[in-house]
Amino acid sequence: MTSTTPTDDFDNDEHETTEDGRPIVRHVVKDLQTALKMRRAQADADAARMRSDAAAERHRSKAEQRRRKDELRAEIARLRLRMTAREAASKHLAVFGPFYLMLLVAMFLAALGTGLIDTEQVPVVSALLTLLVTMIGSNVRSIISEGNGHEDDDHDHSHDEED
Repeated sequence: MTSTTPTDDFDNDEHETTEDGRPIVRHVVKDLQTALKMRRAQADADAARMRSDAAAERHRSKAEQRRRKDELRAEIARLRLRMTAREAASKHLAVFGPFYLMLLVAMFLAALGTGLIDTEQVPVVSALLTLLVTMIGSNVRSIISEGNGHEDDDHDHSHDEED
């Protein structure tokens, strides 16, 4: 009398599966120690799978960040290549013009305070400094007004088209 019972729990072709498609295998275990070892092994396997999934996601995320960073660098390089010398000079003056003005006035005041400028030469140096400050200030002002003028012109044209 030999029994022909199968050794596994799969009596039919329909098996339960997990979310990721792996079959759920259910074993009848009568020994508590073996059951705990099986649970630990399954938990270790699940933890390892989760770690590998997290590492893969981290790798994809870093690759996407690198790709985006490279795209932004390329876009900045294209913008710099398209910028004319006049635009570059205007941008430089708009950013550093007030610093130059402050530096000139501070150096003049420091030279007056330390006595580096003779009293007879103070009016001449003062006039030259006034010319430089006026020139740089007017350049900065014109750059700023040109930038605002372009935006205002665009806005005025769109307003005229609506009428």
